[in-house]
Amino acid sequence: MSHVFELTDGQYEIIREAAERSGRTPEDLFLVWTLEEEARYRQAHPTHYETDEWLRHLGVSEQEIEASKERVRRGHEMPYDTDA
Repeated sequence: MSHVFELTDGQYEIIREAAERSGRTPEDLFLVWTLEEEARYRQAHPTHYETDEWLRHLGVSEQEIEASKERVRRGHEMPYDTDA
């Protein structure tokens, strides 16, 4: 899929000249600019995930997350009385 947006001849000329100076096409220059803007935005607005959300973000399945939680729960069960 592709999208088009309109520029005046003057606006396009500014972009074309800037792209030419950097050895890029206007399309490549626009892509580089948008990626830099996205990186600046992410740096200014970091996303912090809770553990489960982070694991999902990394592609871990719900089944694996639940199994991990169960292993942690079992690991915290003490087979002996700590007060003894």
